[in-house]
Formats: sequence, structure tokens, C-alpha cells
Amino acid sequence: MTGLPARNVVIAAVATPVGPDYRPDGELLLARCRQLLAEGCDGITLFGTTGEGAEFSVADRQQILEQVIFGGLDPRRLIVSAGALTLPDMTALAAHATEQGVAGVLLMPPCMYRGGIGDDGTFRFYATVIDRVASDALRLYLYHFPDISGVPVTTRVIRRLSEKYGPVIAGVKDSGGDFGFTEDVLRRFSHLAVYTGSETHVPSALAAGARGTICGLANVIARLMRAMSDAPTLPDRWRYVPSVQAVDSILSRGPFIPSIKAVIAEAMQQPAWRRVVPPMAELPLFDENRLLTDFGKLAAAFPR
Repeated sequence: MTGLPARNVVIAAVATPVGPDYRPDGELLLARCRQLLAEGCDGITLFGTTGEGAEFSVADRQQILEQVIFGGLDPRRLIVSAGALTLPDMTALAAHATEQGVAGVLLMPPCMYRGGIGDDGTFRFYATVIDRVASDALRLYLYHFPDISGVPVTTRVIRRLSEKYGPVIAGVKDSGGDFGFTEDVLRRFSHLAVYTGSETHVPSALAAGARGTICGLANVIARLMRAMSDAPTLPDRWRYVPSVQAVDSILSRGPFIPSIKAVIAEAMQQPAWRRVVPPMAELPLFDENRLLTDFGKLAAAFPR
């Protein structure tokens, strides 16, 4: 298969392994991406929220993207986050990813001066990046995650951008956790590819016309997310939700990214996967052991 399918899409918002210097480890990342695709993911999102993307330099992110593509990943199955804190950095990341032929670029409003940013400012932010990239090949996914950025991507902003830039605005990733908002976006913008970032919303989102999910839990339950997405009816998909909720509850006992990385380190038998970028810290050993024990019991019953 090449490219992303038209529906029931499962994309892993992949975690990023780092070396002792806290720079991305391209070899470990490539191996993990290959495994996630083999386990049923349709695509990979690099350097998103779960991937600690904003912690890495522009040069490192560009080099790693080129490395994984050179290593055999189809760029048409990659969505690359260009989230950063400066307009030049975001523009450089978005332009570079577009030049590599990726399926899309994911962009969240930066988490600065959040209290003073309204719809006009959010529109101006996206418009500035798009105008600076200046490429008809750009396919931009608007990233709605107000818990992180403090700035919502409202339907008014989506409308203005879509009307001005046409196919450059490819879709929306909704990680806001409010399914009412997801439904509203799907009703208003049927021409856009909408992905939910909330794993438990997948059955309802697919039924309402979403293209699929871009999610962090796919890092560790890719086969379960695949089975839920491929189930033939809404009731069949709902049967998987309690298992997804159980996994989420275990991983949410502590910080999400160190928890995800602990599970990956165990699965890959690669202790280096535990390493996170400051200011985050690895889980205390007691908490990690409890996490791995409880996750292992659940995972034994998952699809293989």
C-alpha cells in the first residue's frame, strides 16, 4: 500500500527515542515506525505532542525526517508536525517536510501570549506560515489542542482558512476531547480530513464521517486500534472501547510520555527508549514496574 487510505485511518503519533545528548535517535525511531506499520498503523506522525517535537532543533528534525525516508518509510504515509515557537522555525519545518513529499504537515498555534489570542490572531498565524511556505503542494492539518496551546482552532478560523487557501488546508486534528466540537467540524467541513486524537471517540467519529485517528495510544496498542477501526459496525467498534479506556487509565497514572516510553522500552527490549527530554523525567522504578505489570496483563488479551 502507498499513501494513506480514504477512511478508517490509524496513525500513530509516534514517541521519539533520544540519545544521552537528548537528540533524536534515528535508528531506534525508524525501527519503531516499521514495527507500528507492521502492526496495522496506516501512517506515522513525527514530532507531534507525544513525540516531544518542540524540544528538538529544526536541523535535527529535518535530518531525522530525511533519515527515515531514506530508510524506506514512504513519505506519503507520514504527517510531520511543524510545531515550534518561532515563525521562521515553523516555516522552515513545514517547507522542508513538504519538499520531502509527506502526506501533510500538522501545525498547532504556539503556546505564547495565549491569553491575548483570538480568532483573528489564530487566522493570521496560520496565514503567515502558509504564505511564507508559498507552495501549492503544502497540505496543512490544523491542530486543535487547547489544553496544550491555550489557543483553540475554532470553526470560524477553519472556515476562513479553507475559503482563502483551498486544498492547502487538508484537514483538522482534534485533540480537544470534546466530541461535540468534533461533530460540529465534521458537519461544517465535509471536504476536510478530520482526525480525532481521542482514542475512545474513534467509533463515534468514524460513524460521523471522520477519516480516522492520529493518537498517542497507537504507540502501544496499534493492533487494538486497528481492530477497533476495522470493525464492521458501530456496536462492534464500541466493544473495544473498554479495553482502550483501561489502557488509558493505566498510562495516565503518571506523565503520559514517560509512561508510553516505558512500555515501548519493554516491548522493544531497548532501555534507551525510557529516556525523555528535560524538563520531563523517567518514571520512578516502582511506578514503572507497576505500570508494566498492569499493562502486560491487559495486553495479553489484545488482538495479535
